[in-house]
Amino acid sequence: MRGAAADANASSGANSAFADPRKEFDKKAVCGDPEQVNGIVKSGLSKADNFDTLQVGMASFHPKGGGAALYKNVFQQALG
Repeated sequence: MRGAAADANASSGANSAFADPRKEFDKKAVCGDPEQVNGIVKSGLSKADNFDTLQVGMASFHPKGGGAALYKNVFQQALG
């Protein structure tokens, strides 16, 4: 992703930035403390979750509210 941002800047004169969120999520992902990423979510299935055997919702492995705040912090630091 860092390379894609650099390529976009070089080829089109864009002013894109890359922000690596891995440090912010260290020990805070699934089973972390505090856990900021959903594990397997079985509730709230939508029509897009049309699996006959898995029954895993689309929110699985996506950030919780606190995880979204971690992303926000990283992006603000990169843009600041």
